[in-house]
Amino acid sequence: MSIILVKNNKGGVGKSWLTLQLGHALALLGKNVLILTSDSQNNILDFSGIDVALGDGLESWVTKGSGDIVRLRDNLNYIPLSNNNFSKIFRNKVKERIILLKEEYDYILIDSVPTLKVDKEFEEIADIIVIPGFMDIVTLQGVNKILESVNVKKVKAIIPNRFNNTAYEKILLEDFKAILEGTDILLTSPIRQSAIISNLIAKNKTVWETNSKKIESVQEILGSVLEVILNEK
Repeated sequence: MSIILVKNNKGGVGKSWLTLQLGHALALLGKNVLILTSDSQNNILDFSGIDVALGDGLESWVTKGSGDIVRLRDNLNYIPLSNNNFSKIFRNKVKERIILLKEEYDYILIDSVPTLKVDKEFEEIADIIVIPGFMDIVTLQGVNKILESVNVKKVKAIIPNRFNNTAYEKILLEDFKAILEGTDILLTSPIRQSAIISNLIAKNKTVWETNSKKIESVQEILGSVLEVILNEK
């Protein structure tokens, strides 16, 4: 049983989408998986093609011990978030509640937005941290800050996302490799910006719900992260 935090202090780098892909992959392997979010936009519902009225979500689970759970796919559930105005009671009890939920699931994935009021609690409770990001200087600096501020032993993978294969991005990719040299952190091959991914998103499908040969490279990249997750004791 592991808690996986998908984290980057920069928004818009694909955290929600990647959280869903990893969660669905684990579910397809027969694992009982729960996704939590600190993003009140609940983009994972949109990516999953699920349209439901939001009721008592994560806030209720933390403060009352019960609330809504949305089924996204077989073996894959989701607890939505109504708002991210986290109360002191929420922050004090969130770790305790997630530990209790951990007893019911093989894996809990947390789609974390850069909300400093609750991010530390997620970092502390996580067993594994996965960092997605672009190949730009802001991401490079942001990853450095994350590695300086968290328990670096928890960071297991960094996923370059929406890669356009420009000369600038290639240079920064080499910089990432240099930073991670000598660590056990997996730097995956970049996920290329592609029309096939955009089409899957438009159809509310994950990368595991297509037979297209064009998506195999993305499946392999995410598979390398899954291997790290599954091998973590």
